[in-house]
Amino acid sequence: MDPAADLVDAWRRAAALNLLLLDALDDAALEARYAPRTRSVAAQFAHMHSVRTYHLEAFGKRHIGSLASFPRGAEPARKEIRAALAASAEALAGALAEAAAKGKVPSWKGTPASWLAYFCAHEAHHRGLALAALRVAGVKVPKEVVYGLWEGWGKAGGP
Repeated sequence: MDPAADLVDAWRRAAALNLLLLDALDDAALEARYAPRTRSVAAQFAHMHSVRTYHLEAFGKRHIGSLASFPRGAEPARKEIRAALAASAEALAGALAEAAAKGKVPSWKGTPASWLAYFCAHEAHHRGLALAALRVAGVKVPKEVVYGLWEGWGKAGGP
């Protein structure tokens, strides 16, 4: 097995979970919040993309290309969120493959695997906040999506 390919595969599976959840929501659900003055569901997704672009900046133009962060507090439309998440996921996959081949990540003290773990944990945290906001707002997320966030790991190719 190729360790770099394994890390990239794990990342793609994790990143796909964001799109699985996003695609299950209607536009009104993207406005949900779990408390006043907290990020909306749309802003949770925008934040995930922006954190990805922040970390990709350490690699220079070869991976970040024309990707840009959303402004702080932005609540972009679904189409913008989806395109941004898909593009930054692929850019991060390329950066992760490079980091795994070199055995180090620019501006990161840990290993490429720990960098991947950071992103998986960070994005799971924000999906959890989004799910909390949806629950508080009374939005029913289909069970196959909620359980798919966990069950997708065993399927070939991910969720």
